[in-house]
Amino acid sequence: MKLKRYYISEPLKENQVYKLENEEFHHLVNVMRTKVGENIELFCGDEYNYLATIAGITKKFAEVKIISKSKNIANPKIKIDVYQALAKGDKLSIITQKITELGASELFVFYSKFCDVKPTSSKPEKLEQVTINACKQCGRSLPVKINSGLNITDVCKAIKNYDKFFVCYEAEEKDSLTNYIKSMSNDAPKSVAIMIGAEGGFSEDEIKLLKNSGAIIVGLGSRILRTETASIAATAVISQMLNN
Repeated sequence: MKLKRYYISEPLKENQVYKLENEEFHHLVNVMRTKVGENIELFCGDEYNYLATIAGITKKFAEVKIISKSKNIANPKIKIDVYQALAKGDKLSIITQKITELGASELFVFYSKFCDVKPTSSKPEKLEQVTINACKQCGRSLPVKINSGLNITDVCKAIKNYDKFFVCYEAEEKDSLTNYIKSMSNDAPKSVAIMIGAEGGFSEDEIKLLKNSGAIIVGLGSRILRTETASIAATAVISQMLNN
């Protein structure tokens, strides 16, 4: 039976004892009813999974002893970063959860002209918890790194850091993301970025600025997707086509 997975936010070492506290402790004891002597799997944000046994349980924490570690095989093989415009409601949480499952490495939340929420509305702490929970489910040990507070100018400066930087634009009818990736199959990139606009999309000035900075403007098909659908779909396409 697959072991239940828990997160500890500190480096882990074999044969050492650690405390499982707060929400992780609640889930371990009150939800899963785990007992002393049972085994669980831990991760701490590095490249490994850690087999651990429950050494003791108190009213506020559980003591877990690391038995062994093994290389995690579910982590991303190439760097896929998502640049997502601020969106209202729980859309950023949905995006974070799904791109974690699909193999993204980092999420960059930016503000653009047609965002209909305040520039300060992003809650990185909430998104960090979302990606950790998604890691428990999908099996990876490296959570998506959350970055916020960016604007279009910041994004333009980052374009040079990637082998390929794709801006998904609903008005682009000639070049599609899938066709572009197919055309470079013999020269697969090691770092890719996907940029998705807000509910209102990008302005023409923003697209011009991004293109002049080196971004590749692509479409996602004949239908206009919601911002959260676009991020998830684009991540899935790139991850699948690049064997990530």
